[in-house]
Amino acid sequence: MRVKRAIFVFAVLVSVFQMVATAQIKILFDTDMGNDVDDVVALDMLYKYQDEGTVDIVGILSSKREIGSVKFIDVMNTIYGYPNIPIGIVKTYANENYKCRNKKLNYADYVVQLHDYPHTITDYEALPDGYLLARKLLSEAEDKSITIVAVGFSTNMMRLLDSKGDEYSPLDGRELMRRKVARVVIMAGNFAERRKEYNIYNDRVAATRFIMECPVEMLFTDVVLGRTIYYPYTAVWEGFKYMEHHPLVEAFNYYKTMPYNRPLWDPTAVLFAAEPKGGYASLSPRGYVTVDYSSITDFTKDKASNRRYYILNDKQRMKIVRRVVELTMREPKNLKK
Repeated sequence: MRVKRAIFVFAVLVSVFQMVATAQIKILFDTDMGNDVDDVVALDMLYKYQDEGTVDIVGILSSKREIGSVKFIDVMNTIYGYPNIPIGIVKTYANENYKCRNKKLNYADYVVQLHDYPHTITDYEALPDGYLLARKLLSEAEDKSITIVAVGFSTNMMRLLDSKGDEYSPLDGRELMRRKVARVVIMAGNFAERRKEYNIYNDRVAATRFIMECPVEMLFTDVVLGRTIYYPYTAVWEGFKYMEHHPLVEAFNYYKTMPYNRPLWDPTAVLFAAEPKGGYASLSPRGYVTVDYSSITDFTKDKASNRRYYILNDKQRMKIVRRVVELTMREPKNLKK
């Protein structure tokens, strides 16, 4: 009898362990797709993680108003076999600088017009406002089940925090985030050099408030960290031959004259969120992050805070590059050409 009971207990423990080990991390991805090509690498990684069952992409938000940004995301969703991932868009800009008018930065708009790519959405103007889609997705989620990966401007997130109860949930944005979000992994700031950083200054007010007021743990991968590791051009040339005119390859070709390597800013945020126990980085002590009027970020140690930033050594940098290249060079599981 004791032997049977012991076997039963062991079987239950194995089952629980397997459930925990295979639990998907639900990710809400907030991106400024179209400004820098590292966003495309990050998005490719998310699809590959979803292919292997590591993550569940619950939604993708564009922190830009340009239709080309969301159309590029829709094309990628469709090609990679995930056409039903919901997409949101910023409906109104926070300020004029936010528009990122430099055409050379808008590879997304260029690429989607370059070839007859498959897509799913027929009316991009009808897409929901990003913060409203976030409210809907959070309201449907289990408590503390969502990881937000924020690699663009903070406009969607600030508007989410400021939102009131609606048809999706009676909770205001702060309480909704407090209940439903486990953590935020954010690509933002420059802690080592004390210089303004792109994602911060394009909507400084939103970034300042989101960083200070977000009610859940926030983990930073900053601009200096991403600049110490590079996505190799050889991976762009060799990794996407399964499809003619792959959007990632076309984006890299348009953004700058190839060959060139690109810093792994946004891909590190995806990696750290999807594999939090992967040993890819260490974390700083806890502290407060503030943003001044010049868009400069400061970190002050404080054990009472739930803000930390990622720290790398040379071994971890090599490990990150290997993992990112290995992921992105896989052929998508559900490829639609």
